[in-house]
Amino acid sequence: MGRNRCFSQYLLNVGILNANNISEVLPKAACAAPQLHVLAIQQHLLSETQVGELSGEEDGTKALEDNKMLSGSQIDGLKKAVPNRDARIAQVVLDERLADLKQIDHCFRAYDNDEVHPIREAVETILHEHEDMNPVDDIYGEYMEMLVGALQRFMQTDAVILPEHIAPDTDGTHFVSQSMNGQISVAAAILAKDKVFLDMASRYSGEELTEVDELAEDSLAEFINVLNGLYIVNLSGRGLDMDLDMPKYGQNVSPMASSMIAVRVVADFGAFVVYLAEDEFIY
Repeated sequence: MGRNRCFSQYLLNVGILNANNISEVLPKAACAAPQLHVLAIQQHLLSETQVGELSGEEDGTKALEDNKMLSGSQIDGLKKAVPNRDARIAQVVLDERLADLKQIDHCFRAYDNDEVHPIREAVETILHEHEDMNPVDDIYGEYMEMLVGALQRFMQTDAVILPEHIAPDTDGTHFVSQSMNGQISVAAAILAKDKVFLDMASRYSGEELTEVDELAEDSLAEFINVLNGLYIVNLSGRGLDMDLDMPKYGQNVSPMASSMIAVRVVADFGAFVVYLAEDEFIY
């Protein structure tokens, strides 16, 4: 399917991952090495019966090869494959005993057949707590889907959003925002504490930044500007003409705006908050 890979968000939505374990699982998944039988399950090379047979084995990969469940060319293909985020997160979930092989197989099958993007589903859960925001449902969900994709592309990190209403702690934080105006109005912002702000700025700029200075601020401002540029290009394809305002920066701010939500995002390197609103943030 033509969408960003967000299997970790799917696992969070169905309860295998949760707010208590996600911050430990994602960093482990960033460098995990999936075993062959996990790759085979992810690629749907095994039947449910075969997965059931492997689930009772201490070494699933050895059993896979010993029982000749796959052809030699299929095994060679798996060995040469570069594992993606989905396979790595599945391996960690199995290692941490958060799910078994049958559950992982079921999740991969359901995820690949699900027409609802898991990021949008999580945003809908948040918005259900704000009945007056239903008209912005698609807009906010689409934006968060693009943001997670941009994190994967530009910062080489997996990321999920916690589908719950939060009251962010704004002490010791940095805030970068930008408004988009035209036929509709949307404002987006990132709020993060020092370490996470620096990690994001360093990953995006490709430089090792050690303090939150003008260079770090400019890096995150450029990231949000690029993301929002991509977003309004998508909107223009639907006949909505939009323009970008200049990014703004603040410290220790508590923003206010119409139809505003705060979404906690957890990435490999830590957590931060994304604000979305229908007009420019006041701070």
